[in-house]
Amino acid sequence: MKGCLVALGLLIAMPAIAAERPSFDPQIGAQLDLGRTLRDVAGKQRTLGETLGGRPALLIFGYDKCPNLCGVTQQAVASDLKKISLSPASYRALFVSIDAAETTGDAADVQAAIAPVAGDGLSSWRFLTSADGAGAALAAQAGIAFDKRAGIDQFVHPIAIIALTPAGRIAQVLPALTFTPRDLELALVEASAGKLGSIADHVFLLCAGFDTSKGQYTPAIWAALKVAGIATVLGLAMTILLLMRGRRA
Repeated sequence: MKGCLVALGLLIAMPAIAAERPSFDPQIGAQLDLGRTLRDVAGKQRTLGETLGGRPALLIFGYDKCPNLCGVTQQAVASDLKKISLSPASYRALFVSIDAAETTGDAADVQAAIAPVAGDGLSSWRFLTSADGAGAALAAQAGIAFDKRAGIDQFVHPIAIIALTPAGRIAQVLPALTFTPRDLELALVEASAGKLGSIADHVFLLCAGFDTSKGQYTPAIWAALKVAGIATVLGLAMTILLLMRGRRA
């Protein structure tokens, strides 16, 4: 099911993605500013350090009104986190908006959208906004750039899952939509222990088809996803056709 969502989400997103993409250069071990203040869906102001509360976290930068991959990534992460053995109380899943214009209402809408998928795991999630640009500043510290395209009224941005240690250091980076529940669990366990990813981890991620030098998927992966999307549509069409024939018989 996640594979279908991945293919469909990427196919929908492709027309909105320009040839030149913002930079994507996260550094393992980089320290995010724990003093940056963000607000949750209830409007409560907390620093990043207070939000982490001594827990490891999976961090996603994006924006709440994104019509493309942000929502698909949230749904995929929420679904996979339900399959891991860790208690939701032992970690955080953070979605930080880089759009200073977004409100707590926007964040609440996104939270409501993933609630059915997250189930009890929703308690680990925090949807955070900031009117002073704190979200964008944290993204910059994480090596992620964003580009507001006026022509399409959207942010063009790379998207990834960043594992943070309880002290706010980048421990690992997972390409969005190519992870497994085991990947997420191991990332959280290792981040909790303060273990940082190695160069070998990055080689694996590059082999998975995410070009960190450009912040985009490689042409081979795009081609594979196109094929997967077409196959999904054809498969659904075939299923509907068989059902219709069965009813006629």
